[in-house]
Amino acid sequence: MIMNNILMERLVISENIELNKITNKVIDIDDDVIVKINLDKSTINKCLFNLGNNSHLIINKKYNEKEINEEITINLNGISSRVDYNFRTLVFNNQKYLINVNHNNKNTISNIINRGVVKNDSSLIFEVNSKVDKGNINSILNQESKIIIMSKNNSIIKPNLYIDEYNVDARHAASIGKFRKEDIFYLMTKGIDEDDSIKLLIDGFLK
Repeated sequence: MIMNNILMERLVISENIELNKITNKVIDIDDDVIVKINLDKSTINKCLFNLGNNSHLIINKKYNEKEINEEITINLNGISSRVDYNFRTLVFNNQKYLINVNHNNKNTISNIINRGVVKNDSSLIFEVNSKVDKGNINSILNQESKIIIMSKNNSIIKPNLYIDEYNVDARHAASIGKFRKEDIFYLMTKGIDEDDSIKLLIDGFLK
């Protein structure tokens, strides 16, 4: 089932569903439910997700917009609940994304992947906070954030892990840099001019 317009402040989801717009402040996902969210423009300012036992939240976002300040909090409240968050953005102004993931039960999984390309002298901030309290064993946490800058660097990545339990698998990766000159040169040797070479690299990175 696909729903295009959700207008309530709070939404309770009790069956598998696919969404392409979010305007709710709080979304509760019942046990054993899969929710897939596909966004090609920003419809979230601040949103809270609460996941039940064995529920699975999949968020795929690809933005091409200007000024954005977005905050998402995901509570993995149920046993074996999971979130997969995949985000790509092309930045022409200033964008900031705060992603909070709370592992509030055992056997929970979070996989947070961010990619951004920053044009001109814009800025991009990824702040990812993953938290595991003591007793929530066998949780898996993964953060990967990468930013490509096309001019001077005004961008920041904050990959934060707050873990109070030994029996977890936690990892993060963060990088900010430019495309390698060797990659641009290689494409140009194939008869592609510099501007088009950079566009190809941007397209491949964001895919």
